[in-house]
Amino acid sequence: MPFHKLGELCEVTKNELLTLTQQNPTFDTKCCSRNEILLQQGQVQRHGFFIRSGKLVSSVVNETGELRHKEFYFAGELCILFAEWIQKSPSFYQISALDDVELVLVPLAELEQDTLRALKLKLLEQQLLFKEAKEAFLLLNTLEQRYCFLRDKRPHWVSGLANYDLANYLGVTPQGLSRLKSRVNKAQATTTKR
Repeated sequence: MPFHKLGELCEVTKNELLTLTQQNPTFDTKCCSRNEILLQQGQVQRHGFFIRSGKLVSSVVNETGELRHKEFYFAGELCILFAEWIQKSPSFYQISALDDVELVLVPLAELEQDTLRALKLKLLEQQLLFKEAKEAFLLLNTLEQRYCFLRDKRPHWVSGLANYDLANYLGVTPQGLSRLKSRVNKAQATTTKR
C-alpha cells in the first residue's frame, strides 16, 4: 500500500539533521511548554524546529474558530511548513507544542546554502512522498482502517497523542474515536478467543 511509509522518517535524513544541529552550536535552542504557540498563522517561518524531545503539531484555526490538525512532528524530526518555505509566504498554519518540547531552531536560510542543497532536496523528496502517502491513507481507507493502521504500524502516534488530537487528525470527534476503539478492541478480543 502506498501509505505504509506514512509517518516514517528516512534514517539517513534523520541522521543528517542530527549532525547538522550538533555541528552548529550557533543554532539557538528553545524549550516550550505544552500548548505554547511557536508560529502564529500569518507569520513567516524563519526557522525549522528540530525536535530533541516532545511533539509539535501544525494546525489551522478556520473561520468558525475550530482548530484542525494538519500534521504531527515527533522527536528527531524537523518541523517545516514546506509550501510556505518554498513560496516564502506567510504561514497558513500555526505550529504549537503538544507537550513540553526541547527544540533546536534551524535557520531556513541555512538550508538555502549550496553546501546543504543535497539535504534540502532529501527533505523535499521526503515531504512529497509523505504527502502522497497521506493522501492515499485518507482517501483509500475507512476511519476504522486508518485507526487500525496507526495502532498497528505507528503505535507511538496512538499511545503518544491525546485522544482529542488523534481524533482531530482522523476527522472524527473524540467520542467517535473512543467508540471506534471500543468496537475494534471488542472485535479483536472476540477473534482472539476463537
